[in-house]
Parts: sequence; structure tokens; C-alpha cells
Amino acid sequence: MTFSGLIAVYLFLGGTAAGAYAVLAVLDVACNMSTWNRHGERNRASHASKRLCESTYQRIRRIVYGATLCILILGVLCLIADLGRPDAFYYLLLYPTSSLISIGALALSLLMGSSLAAFCDAAFSLGAHVRRVLWALKAVGIPVAFVVMAYTGMLLKSVVAVRFWQTMWLPVLFVLSALSCGCAVIMLAICSCEDWWAVRQWGVKLLRFDFVFVVLELLVTILLFASLAPVASTDVLCDVLTGRHSQLFWGGFVLCALLLPIVIEMISLMSRRHLSAPTTAFASVLVLVGGLCLRLVVVAAGVQPLV
Repeated sequence: MTFSGLIAVYLFLGGTAAGAYAVLAVLDVACNMSTWNRHGERNRASHASKRLCESTYQRIRRIVYGATLCILILGVLCLIADLGRPDAFYYLLLYPTSSLISIGALALSLLMGSSLAAFCDAAFSLGAHVRRVLWALKAVGIPVAFVVMAYTGMLLKSVVAVRFWQTMWLPVLFVLSALSCGCAVIMLAICSCEDWWAVRQWGVKLLRFDFVFVVLELLVTILLFASLAPVASTDVLCDVLTGRHSQLFWGGFVLCALLLPIVIEMISLMSRRHLSAPTTAFASVLVLVGGLCLRLVVVAAGVQPLV
């Protein structure tokens, strides 16, 4: 099995895009349902509309859904580049099988369609019937996004020859990391808004979500290595924890994706003080860097010959 660095980037981009879509689409659908009464008329005095002006909310949606679509396309290009055959990806779509690669290619395509529908709904003024169709496509994209997040871990776990990937905690870790990276993408979009104070309540909510995801990610990381200790090669574990991959693991993943975000978010939550836009952006970038380092370490350690 020969996985290059492009596969690690592909897994990161696919998971991040799926995480950003899932988090925003859930919030988006919940917000939309709360601002419509039983007769389908918008309640202009709703609590959600008071807390976030419509123009700023639309800007966030346009940025995130547009970024999700672009990230997915970039991820597919990385996969095609690694395969070395541009027609291979389309072959998976035209002749689907029960393999994880075929399921993943189909899920990625469906998620791109849902992201495009969500972006069109946020970017253009459309009729009521068209918007209902787009909202249905957006809702369908939520479970598809979770399939994509889980698939990025299941793809590696399906390679039975690599014992380093043979743990149920790997897909769980990738899902949590994807959700955390997704929150980071949305928080970066919020930081780009001119009126930071108008969206700080969204920032607080996302901060709480991300804090939960990161803490769970830390716990699952511990459980993952505990489950691998009896079955994986000692050389591989040493390479990750103390050897050639240790700097990327401890400095890139543990420090950037886990410890620093936990400290920053815990200080904000315990002191009940809102983070500034630069601090929020800094924490979000750390999470994204750590998410990429996680995939790079897992793929690089797993492709080594095991004895």
C-alpha cells in the first residue's frame, strides 16, 4: 500500500470541508426553523434575528459554504493527482461498488452538490419554491457530511495489512478532528466580518462546541494509542511518540490542535470574556494546522513496513 502525502492532504481537506458544512448546516437549519411560524411566514421579531443581523449572517454563510465547495474540489484534485489518472475518480462514480473508496467518492460528490446548493441559497435572491428545493438539498448534505468525515478514517482502517490503523478509535478521532477543523473554518469566517461585536454570540457558541470537540479529541487520542500498544509495532509507536514523526505529532498535532486551543478556550469560558478577533483567528489557525499534522503523522507512520 503506497499512500503519499497527497492522500494525507486529501483526508484533511475532505474532513475539514465536511466538518464545516455539518456544523454550519445544522445551525443554519435550526435557525431557519426557529424563524418560521406554522404558516411558513418569517417572524421578523425572532430571537435569532435580533442577535445577528441578516446581512452579516448571509455573509458568513456565503463565505463558509463557498469555502467548503472550494476545499472539496481541491481535495478531489489531490486524490486525482495521487491516483495519477484523472479518469479514475469518474470511473468510481460511473461504476460504483461496495468498496470504501467508491462510497467515499460518491459521498464527496453528493456533498459538493449540497455545498453548491447551500452557497446558491446564501448568495442569490431566489424564489420560494427554488429555496425549498435548496434547503432540502442542504438538509440531505448533513448526514452525507458525517459519512465523509467517518470515511476518511475508515479508508485507512480498511487496509488490514497496516496494524497501526487497525483500531476503531481512528475513525472517531478523524470525525472529532473534522468537526473541530470545521468550527475553525466558521470562526475564521466570523473574524472576517467588519462588525465583530454583531457576531460575537456566534463566536461564543462555536467556541463551546469546539472546546467539547477538542477535549473529546484528546481523550480519544489517548484511547487510540492505548489500544494500539498491544498490537502495533513498537518501532512504529516509537517513531510517532519519540522518533522521526514525534515533532510533527507533539508540536503539530498535540500542541496546536489540542493543548493550546484547550487553554485559550478554557480561559475564555472560565473568565466569561469574549475573545478578540485576532485571538479567535489565531486559535482557529492552530486547530487547522494541528488537523493537517494529525493526518500527515497517521499516514506517514502507517505506510511503514511492520513486523
